[in-house]
Amino acid sequence: MRKKAELTSVLVEQVSCSGWSIGGHPVPIAAHLAVWITAQTNTAEEKAQFVAKAHALLKTVAGLDLPVATYVVINELPGENWGYNGLTHAHRAKVVQTVTSDAL
Repeated sequence: MRKKAELTSVLVEQVSCSGWSIGGHPVPIAAHLAVWITAQTNTAEEKAQFVAKAHALLKTVAGLDLPVATYVVINELPGENWGYNGLTHAHRAKVVQTVTSDAL
């Protein structure tokens, strides 16, 4: 989704299959992917492609048939609501915009 690899962090958490159920029934394997991006930084098409490719990757990594109820979730947060290295994404965008405008 046009994100910089050096600014992308990943957390993998494992949950015992006994912690999963779908429709009230235990499942032998399951997966869920949640990502957070800054709102309005990707098109609907880019997000749709990401969901499709991420789902395919989950199926490949799992090595088995995942249940239909396998979700890839994209959480979009306003730039002023999150950031890294002590700066919100909104503040960083203003700094970049100012630097770019000053260079012209």
